[in-house]
Amino acid sequence: MSYTTVYRFQDLNGYESVISKANSDMTYEGFGRILLNPGQTLEYKVTGEEQAIVLQQGDMTCWVEYEGVTVVDGAKGQRGNVYDDLPTALYVPPKATVKLYSEKGMEARVFTAYCEEGNAPYFCPPENIEEGEPGEYIYKRKYRFIFGQPGKHNDHITKLLIVGETVSVPGGWIGFPAHRHDYERPGKECVLDEIFSFQMTSTEDGPGRGGVMQHGYDLTDENKKIWDEVNVIEENNTAVALPTGYHTTVALPGTRAYLLWGLAGDTKKYKVQFDERYSWLEGCLY
Repeated sequence: MSYTTVYRFQDLNGYESVISKANSDMTYEGFGRILLNPGQTLEYKVTGEEQAIVLQQGDMTCWVEYEGVTVVDGAKGQRGNVYDDLPTALYVPPKATVKLYSEKGMEARVFTAYCEEGNAPYFCPPENIEEGEPGEYIYKRKYRFIFGQPGKHNDHITKLLIVGETVSVPGGWIGFPAHRHDYERPGKECVLDEIFSFQMTSTEDGPGRGGVMQHGYDLTDENKKIWDEVNVIEENNTAVALPTGYHTTVALPGTRAYLLWGLAGDTKKYKVQFDERYSWLEGCLY
């Protein structure tokens, strides 16, 4: 039995559903991808879920019609790369119709959370992204809150989704110590699905782009391993479903890793349990 599952994109034109209830153990969250050729338009109605569309590369012009009103009307975003450029994002609630146009071609990745009611559509430009750079040594990284958890940046935009990005230093860790969100323990932990999607680049010229190791595991109350899995990812066309267990990621030496992450539960909430065996490292992390 596998507790974490790697999904590879099929590189389909338009909207591609990658992770859903039908092909995963996820309860609250799904994932998709949008690819548009130069000059292409994509239009669809969102049903039974809200979406957070995060531009990866290229350009997009956005329209969203909601309750008979065009709430987002021709808002434009562009991005050169995910390592150096802040994202443009679009929040789309259920029952809304979204239209995207790309002049030169684009890729976006999409988190979904299952719900029948959402908030108002919102276009999030790069200047409304919160970016920070905590940590020291190989724990140093950039974080970007797109639609943050309660109490964080842009927490009011979505109904359920929590979405952000992290960029590592070469060979660095993202999300260490590992954390989980599997149990409802008021004030300590809550139940959330999480999905990771990666890109990576080598810091030196060479035949490959590098890679990351995504580590998932679970422990007993006595800190004995229940299960332990490592996914080695060397492609920019994957997403990982994390319905249970502790999880963390490290970039291979010479690799700068980009992690797009999203969480969702039955309500908008965020409380995670860190692996307490590594609590002594807190001074290096923040």
